[in-house]
Amino acid sequence: MKKQICAVAAALLLLFALLVPVSAQEGKTYVFDEGNFVGDAFSGLNRQASELSDTYGVQVTVLLAVDTDGMRAVDYAGRIYRNAFGSADGLMLVYDAGEMAGDIYLSGQAEETLTDDVSVIWDAFDAPEYYDDSVEAYLNAVQTILAQYYDASSSEPVSAGVIPSERLKPRLVDEADLLTDSEETALLAKLDEISERQQFDVAVVTVNSLGGKTPDAFADDYYDYNGYGYGENADGALLLISMEDRDWHITTCGYGITAITDAGLGYMKDQFLPDLSDGDYSGAFTTFADLCDSFVTQAKTEKPYDTGNLPKGTVSPIMIVIDLVLGLVIGYAIASVRKSKLKSVRNKVEALDYTVPGSMMLTDSRDIFLNKTVTTRTIHHESSSSGGGSSSTHTSSSGRTHGGGGGKF
Repeated sequence: MKKQICAVAAALLLLFALLVPVSAQEGKTYVFDEGNFVGDAFSGLNRQASELSDTYGVQVTVLLAVDTDGMRAVDYAGRIYRNAFGSADGLMLVYDAGEMAGDIYLSGQAEETLTDDVSVIWDAFDAPEYYDDSVEAYLNAVQTILAQYYDASSSEPVSAGVIPSERLKPRLVDEADLLTDSEETALLAKLDEISERQQFDVAVVTVNSLGGKTPDAFADDYYDYNGYGYGENADGALLLISMEDRDWHITTCGYGITAITDAGLGYMKDQFLPDLSDGDYSGAFTTFADLCDSFVTQAKTEKPYDTGNLPKGTVSPIMIVIDLVLGLVIGYAIASVRKSKLKSVRNKVEALDYTVPGSMMLTDSRDIFLNKTVTTRTIHHESSSSGGGSSSTHTSSSGRTHGGGGGKF
């Protein structure tokens, strides 16, 4: 009898164990926990992710993987995400427990909206010691960020290309703290004045790290996703400084591509790079701002600065006077030295005075034609172009066209 009771009890336990996963799958899964890392916290975390996704119309998911089948973590997450949500707007944080590393997969409009916040989201997940706490911190961080970008009242994401006022950045962002307070105030006033007068954004951004991005990608994305640029073409230029590997990069957009050509960019670099390398950041940024002002004016009134048409250096009037006086002094000194070496003689009136009578007798005089030499050369005429400046361009992650360039300092 006891064996029968035990057998029935075992059967009931097995049936219950089979029913629990089924009931858990009745709702949509947002927390994919392949190794049961969060344990009993699964239901609460999945519910939190579900409510967050419904509120903002963005699929907020997380994948805790035992391994990624030899794939890159982000590619593995993309496969899982697409199988569950297709191409819907959303994100999936993936953590590979085997490699102890992870990434964040973005889908749809979330790729445009959340790219700049990936590092913040990952840091929130990475800070806690336990998996359940990490997932909760990740969900809380995403909720804070989505509240800035999406309209929770209508559960509809912000339309593509429309940037909420909360995301607009000032024209000077000194995250690396390279400037004093007074320098920041003066530079920001200059950047604002030039930008508003020219209807062309001129911005400076300093950071400590690029978060794994290349300087050009970081500069382009920072420009695109933080509200920079005037008009429908987002006209402007942004100078990025990263102290991580001492990178600088200028990204141009809209009319900035026309006004600041590749040759013009090289000229700009030669003007501000010495100050940048010497640590005179205020001087370098001020020079950049003034050059942008000058280049935009030139492009609007005549034709853009380009090869063969770059700004001419100016010479101080004082230096001109000094050079003239110095030249006269040196010339007088040389003439005096040479004069002192001459013998004292009297001037002769005629050429015959310098000959010795009878020293030369001419007996025969003839003109003989020996040869003729003709030298020719080809003169090449280069055609001039009256069009705009030439700039190399590329497409950023937002789909915008950018120009620009950079290097080390």
